[in-house]
Amino acid sequence: MFRLLPFVLVCLVLQFVSASPLLPRANVQPPGKDTFYEPDNGWENEEPGAILRTRKVELAFLQELNYKYHEAYELLYRTTGAYEKDPLTTVTTIIVPNNAKKDMLVDYNVYIDANGPQCVPSYTLRRGGQLGNDLALTYQQLLFTTLLDEGYVLTIPDYQGPNQGFAVGRMEGRMAIDSVRATLNYGRLGLSKNTKVVGYGYSGGAIATGWAASLQPNYAPELNMMGWSMGGTPANLTGTVLNLDKGLFAGFAVAGVVGILDSYNSVKEWSQGRITKEGQKAIDFARTHCMIDVLLRYPFRTLQSDTFVKNGARILYDPAITKITDTLVLVIPFGDALTAANRWADNGADVKFEELQDLLMGHITSELTNLPNVIMFIRDRMQGKSFPSGFTHTRVGNPLEDPNVIGQGFESLVKVIAGFIESTFGFGDKKLINRIKQES
Repeated sequence: MFRLLPFVLVCLVLQFVSASPLLPRANVQPPGKDTFYEPDNGWENEEPGAILRTRKVELAFLQELNYKYHEAYELLYRTTGAYEKDPLTTVTTIIVPNNAKKDMLVDYNVYIDANGPQCVPSYTLRRGGQLGNDLALTYQQLLFTTLLDEGYVLTIPDYQGPNQGFAVGRMEGRMAIDSVRATLNYGRLGLSKNTKVVGYGYSGGAIATGWAASLQPNYAPELNMMGWSMGGTPANLTGTVLNLDKGLFAGFAVAGVVGILDSYNSVKEWSQGRITKEGQKAIDFARTHCMIDVLLRYPFRTLQSDTFVKNGARILYDPAITKITDTLVLVIPFGDALTAANRWADNGADVKFEELQDLLMGHITSELTNLPNVIMFIRDRMQGKSFPSGFTHTRVGNPLEDPNVIGQGFESLVKVIAGFIESTFGFGDKKLINRIKQES
């Protein structure tokens, strides 16, 4: 049975922090002002996953809840950029529970979906960071605390890198993989090289997770990966931008385009003289703000227009852009995700694709209602239980109403999730949608 108290407290705090920061301020500097993020000379010669700096940290939120985790660390590690030949660095945050199982590790790829350097988890999660201003990351701690209760060590990478390359899939995947390598390399944790590892990510976090799953067999075959879980799964950049354009969540596309612009020199060179004054304003805003702010700023905007880019209606079909976008993903049309799942299975992966058909399911709602299933998936993989071979496609309603979920002892968790959704985003994300409409 899961402890009810941590989840009740999480919900109470979440309702408060959506209005104002509640955590005591400490002398914590964001990336760009914190020298911890700057490696010493010669770091480029290290292998991917090599540790360059370490520090013990205090975490916000869990600390304020008096959650008795054992310790938390941050590691600056060597990884690679948009191209594998390009050396780069980033940071991962490690949380060790008191009941840590020293042979089990979860690579948790939170969704950041933004370009501001202050949005990365290594800053936001620290006591004195800006957790109180980041509702998206805050509510993801519903799953953090549950996984910690299970005894799993968590590694939470800044998988977008120092340039905040949101939607640059291959880079994000390698950075997620290298966070696992770095975590296993950190001797203070006592994790063996044979530690069982499961990866998880939702929405933007599924970009990193999906690419990590695809790249790991060749990029890091030494890792003992037991499985990958992802949802709201991104699959095709062009289809996604077309899906988001003029819609409520057009801000996601703004952040994705800026991430690609800041990660590929060829795109940056192509953009010279093509970005309009209004387009530059959008880029500057995205580079300095987090997800919710960008969504509130750019709903219902037509990105494929001359407002932002000269000849913007054809931007997705320009050869300089398609050369990049054909190899990337963003968010989240259902058909593209299903196609990707089938392709993975065709190439030898065992894939279970779960389709939520309940009309009350929205993008955020779906993640929260699926938490019990994610927990059971991770638990089963760590225990070495069997998994269906090939491709399996199941259709379900509301996961919280699944008798199997209740039968696994999730009654308290189900009640808390349902109450939290109703009081914050609303089922079907209706409250969030209404807020965006009101402020647009």
